[in-house]
Amino acid sequence: MGTRDEVFDAEVMGGQLKKLRKSTKLSQEKFAERLGMSKDTIYNYEKGKTAIPHDLVKRLCREFNVSADYFYFEKDKPLVGDNTISIADEFTKELEECSDFEKKQLMEMLKIIRMKPAAV
Repeated sequence: MGTRDEVFDAEVMGGQLKKLRKSTKLSQEKFAERLGMSKDTIYNYEKGKTAIPHDLVKRLCREFNVSADYFYFEKDKPLVGDNTISIADEFTKELEECSDFEKKQLMEMLKIIRMKPAAV
């Protein structure tokens, strides 16, 4: 019995791409802009009209911290352990729990931290 190359379903992979895009709360246009491609390309990938190239799958895995299994086998698992949440995601999560007063304080602290040191 010979081996057969497995063909991955472009519609399934496109659905996973759409799910990933929606999890980032980005429109097709903004998502395409972030990836440096057209909105139409994203649309065609999401609808399964065009297969997602493997090099793009690898890039998406790195940028969005998902394994290739996410696209090929519909398995939602992170590329690396859960203890490696991006600092931006961690900061956003903490910020969402802050009161308006705390947010104002944080903004002032951030302005101080980002000030350039005076020339000596």
